[in-house]
Amino acid sequence: MRLKDLPASERPREKAFRYGFEALSNVELLAVIIGSGVKNASALDISARLIAKVNGLHNLRLVSLEKIKEVVGISDISALRLGAVFQLLSRIEKSQIDADIGPKSPQDIFNKYKDYFRGETQEQFILLMMNKNDEIISEKKMYKGTSQYFPVSIREIISELLSAKCFHFIIVHNHPSGETSPSDNDLIATKVLFDEALRLKIKLRDHIIIGKENYYSFAEHSLINMREK
Repeated sequence: MRLKDLPASERPREKAFRYGFEALSNVELLAVIIGSGVKNASALDISARLIAKVNGLHNLRLVSLEKIKEVVGISDISALRLGAVFQLLSRIEKSQIDADIGPKSPQDIFNKYKDYFRGETQEQFILLMMNKNDEIISEKKMYKGTSQYFPVSIREIISELLSAKCFHFIIVHNHPSGETSPSDNDLIATKVLFDEALRLKIKLRDHIIIGKENYYSFAEHSLINMREK
């Protein structure tokens, strides 16, 4: 069905104007960005196909423009619009991080990232890097899908720390199972990372594992000292 054949109150743009963006479904929000459909497919149809193509809305910002354009009905302009939206979102998140002063409490970090990790089926890893004044100067999201092992190599982390010229850092990763207790591999890798970073005079402040409804902090369990003595 074409959008113009829908009652005005059910068309995404009209709904947004009348009730606000909060009233729109994920498919409807995407349809507003996509703008128009093609023959035999409305913007709503195209939006639904796009979400299905990437296996869920949470994966949409991770895929390339080329992948988005594989969906029938997505034009170059529509793909660029989506890419621009995701880039703006990333910059907004970055600006919020830049304004934050750290190190934050484990609870603060859990509150900040729990929705980001919600629904993820693979482990992902976030590196928060701080200067000598404990200000967060960089956030690095390192996507390494796995369900069994520490998601990022020690070498990759050290490389990022040196590039950022940070003094302290916090690592955050999720357990898709919802279980927050660290695995043996988490414990071993964290100890190795702590020692390797300290050798370079960079201090690991905490390793936080985020589950579905709670978190595990290595610092709170006295596995890492948050402050150097």
